[in-house]
Amino acid sequence: MPSKTQALVIGNGDYPGTLRLDSPPRDATEVAKRFIELSIEVEQLVDATFDQTNRGIDNFIGRALLPSTEVSILYYSGHGMQIDAKNYLIPVDFDQGHDHYAQLVSVQDILDRMTDASAVRIVLLDACRSNADARQIVGSKGLSLRRPEKDFKLDGELVSSRGLAEIKATGDTFIAFAAAPGDVAYDGEVSGDLSPFTRSFVDNLEAVDLPISNLTGRIRSDVLKMTGNRQRTWDQSSLMVPFYFNPGSLLLFAGNFMAVVGLFMALAVYSLMISATYFPRETLYVVGAAALPMVALGILLFGLQSVYSRLRGNVANADQTSPRWERLVTALQKGALGGFLGSLLAAPTLSVLYYNGWVGPNISLGQLMVEMTYGTIFAACPLGVASIFSAGLARKWSLPKVGSIAWVFLGSCVGGALAGAATAPFLTYYFGTMYDRPQMTPDRLLPGSIVGAAFIVLAIVNFDFERLTRRRVWTSIASALLALICGAIMALIVFGPLYLSGIVEAVIHYLELNAGHFWQMMEGGFIYGLPTGFVLGSVIGSAIVLTERLSGKAVVS
Repeated sequence: MPSKTQALVIGNGDYPGTLRLDSPPRDATEVAKRFIELSIEVEQLVDATFDQTNRGIDNFIGRALLPSTEVSILYYSGHGMQIDAKNYLIPVDFDQGHDHYAQLVSVQDILDRMTDASAVRIVLLDACRSNADARQIVGSKGLSLRRPEKDFKLDGELVSSRGLAEIKATGDTFIAFAAAPGDVAYDGEVSGDLSPFTRSFVDNLEAVDLPISNLTGRIRSDVLKMTGNRQRTWDQSSLMVPFYFNPGSLLLFAGNFMAVVGLFMALAVYSLMISATYFPRETLYVVGAAALPMVALGILLFGLQSVYSRLRGNVANADQTSPRWERLVTALQKGALGGFLGSLLAAPTLSVLYYNGWVGPNISLGQLMVEMTYGTIFAACPLGVASIFSAGLARKWSLPKVGSIAWVFLGSCVGGALAGAATAPFLTYYFGTMYDRPQMTPDRLLPGSIVGAAFIVLAIVNFDFERLTRRRVWTSIASALLALICGAIMALIVFGPLYLSGIVEAVIHYLELNAGHFWQMMEGGFIYGLPTGFVLGSVIGSAIVLTERLSGKAVVS
């Protein structure tokens, strides 16, 4: 079935001599790739001649005329010019030395045909480039650009290539220019492989439910930053209703889904606590149980606030252009949030397995769940922070021959081991001083902990509202389930030899002999926490790697 949105994507860079541009073919390829990911049907032309361009336009308009088509999109990257206040795209076979007026492609003509074909028209012109002779000069005052202008000849007369004219948008039309009327747009010399306009466009394109007016506002801010305030984007609109490249209100619910689940789990713990009429209700337990749903509700409201803040045009996430401290704070926030929500799912599994092995319990299951939940929060938040942060550092320091995937997995394992070594001693001492309880052995601890570790990444990925897509939601769920299997395998690999060699029994015996002795209990907890944290870090690492591989999007950076 044809897509409701049809697009024509053109990237012209193979011009003769010094008019050559490097980034337009890459621009067009990347934009086409992102459009396809959003289920937009694309006709792509790279280094198109006049005849190829016209054939591509005819095909595009033919698809736009289909009854199923609601939106038509024109994206152009390359040289453009204005003549008598009319804008033209320049094919790569334009001959500067002869009368070739007919070999210019009128933007207005394309727009008029789009107006007759579809209800909504989007035109994106990354044109009128600074030429390939532009140079970057890095001095004491930072980056500056020297831009000697190149002119085209038309009918033997020079026509300036500087700036495109304003286009009058009629009907439901949105037009975005890479540069303000009369100004030029830079090629990729200031932003890497893509032009500044296209780089920001593809970076923000997948944002869920982001109106195109807010999208171009972000692009304007990014381009000004990349070009040192030398290039200001421009847009015109006659849209009657907002347009979204990636609409998906249900995805916003999916992003909050983990917070909703966490809220229900916290309420379940609280309900079990207050319903235990046959056990004494200690005030501390009641207060602790009541605090859990309040925190979960706060996380849910924070998510909703983030959504509406983003829809108002605010940038919700730190990216690679953000200061390092801001990216660090974002990573810590995601890790702690994922750790809390993951712990709410791990605690019930831990509690039930532990409670079933307890002969003659002297507290209720609700009280035990309160204890276990706070214990898992104490461990899971540092685990989420350390694993995500270490995975990001490992990716930054990865060696080309090894590959970033292996480093991300290893970094997460190391971060998990450090978190386990830091938190396990305190948990061991707390629970180890309760002499009338069963031992917290690996067979009771690991199953619930592995479940919680897998859901840490699921919570982090699906709480990242900016980058949420249907594909990413489902791949993150599949990755979390596969990570459970990876965690079980890693637990066998790590703890199998420890059991067979008697190390686990030796540590347990050591803790029994030194029950109540602070330093000895802390020492035993440290020894126990390292391999446990390593296993849980491997679960998070495998979930990260699988999510990135299946969705094609980065979880850590």
